[in-house]
Amino acid sequence: MSGPRTAVCGGTVATDYGVFAADILIADGRIAAVGRDPDIARRADEVIDASGLVVLPGAIDPHAHFEDPGHTEREDFTTGTSAAAAGGITTVVEHPLTYPPVTTAQLYREKRDMASAKVVCDFGLWGALCAPALPEMAAQWQEGAFGFKAFMPFSEPAYPHVNDAEFVHGMENAKELGALVLVHAESDALLQAGLERMQAAGRRDPLAHHESRPAFVEEEAVHRALYLARHVGVRIQIVHTSSPESVDLVADARARGLRATAEVCPHHLLLDLDDLVRLGPYGRCAPALRPRELVEGMWQRVLDGTLDSLVSDHCAYTIEEKEPGWEDIFAAPLGCQVMQETVPLVLDEAFHRRGMSLDAFARFSSTNAARTIGLYPRKGTILPGADADLALFDLESEWTVDAKSQQLSKNPWSPFDGRTSRARCVRTLVRGITVHRDGEIVVPPGTGRFLSVHDDFAAAPVAAAGAAA
Repeated sequence: MSGPRTAVCGGTVATDYGVFAADILIADGRIAAVGRDPDIARRADEVIDASGLVVLPGAIDPHAHFEDPGHTEREDFTTGTSAAAAGGITTVVEHPLTYPPVTTAQLYREKRDMASAKVVCDFGLWGALCAPALPEMAAQWQEGAFGFKAFMPFSEPAYPHVNDAEFVHGMENAKELGALVLVHAESDALLQAGLERMQAAGRRDPLAHHESRPAFVEEEAVHRALYLARHVGVRIQIVHTSSPESVDLVADARARGLRATAEVCPHHLLLDLDDLVRLGPYGRCAPALRPRELVEGMWQRVLDGTLDSLVSDHCAYTIEEKEPGWEDIFAAPLGCQVMQETVPLVLDEAFHRRGMSLDAFARFSSTNAARTIGLYPRKGTILPGADADLALFDLESEWTVDAKSQQLSKNPWSPFDGRTSRARCVRTLVRGITVHRDGEIVVPPGTGRFLSVHDDFAAAPVAAAGAAA
């Protein structure tokens, strides 16, 4: 132990293996001890009082869009990771659909080096799985990519959606590398037909968005993606699922031996079609917001552990870009700005309103993603040897979302404005460094580190629950 030591004392530790009263000793950015040993505080140079607080492993968000490079008027890596840290997220893996899209190893390297100077929490970058990127996948993996993102529906010309042959080719490349495939699963043919029906009917209202891409559009594509992945034998993550049927398809595939996982966003757990009508363009996302019965079905699969991980799918846009959607919902860009509220609001709903245990929430918000990406046990748990990535939450004091006064994103707005919560992140530590405290970022850009698939994410020998110094 060569550097200053920090102790987090008096809190309730809620991690993947249990919930218990314990102090945490941090040395050299790692957890050195966990337990109720009075010597922990005595050995520390700094003591953080966590009395009355819950200490969770920092959340891991493997699905974020920071629009950097290309559209930094919307967001950048500093503002995006600041919002993440303020919401208890300590690791973000950002997607390759920036401008230009990251379809080559050179573009991956340039983005990695640029972002490294801007971030306040740890980060990784997914590589691209699309036709132009197929020859570059191995080189992107060499640069650090844990996996590769594909679109089954239309994305944009510079990042074309895959046909089945291209998808299988990319899966075969990923399998050879031992990498993860991530896919936005919506049927392009069904989606285009739905958009044409809405146009023919003169529909431009908010509900036309949902009716153009109902749950079946997602479910068919999920079925096809899992079938192809099983044929190839590659690991696959279905991103931002919004239908219980999609989640059940993943669970069925997993039961048959496929390494398949599913993620869910806060807006598909906390909002429904009534909110789409109310929010208009600010509720336009893909997949679309769903009817209440599907939202309840998604919660059932969160609570029984079928759904693997919570993600933000944070998509930042300016208010000027969203506003035209009031006249024509299809004129608004797709995506919700939710990074800072994702963990606090879902934690509030899960724990206070639906009875989810805190250790289950730790797995849902951190551990499962760490395992899927390959970061565990260095990240996603509170054990000796793990990185000291911690989020301290007050689960008693009530607060109300007011994006304009609270958000650290570049253009503050939130589909959750006005929602009350009894889960507030008061402090966030990344590798033992306090990066966020009481709504403010207290470190300079560049504090975060790039995480590469080639890093060693094995922790020191893993101790049992409650292990003391």
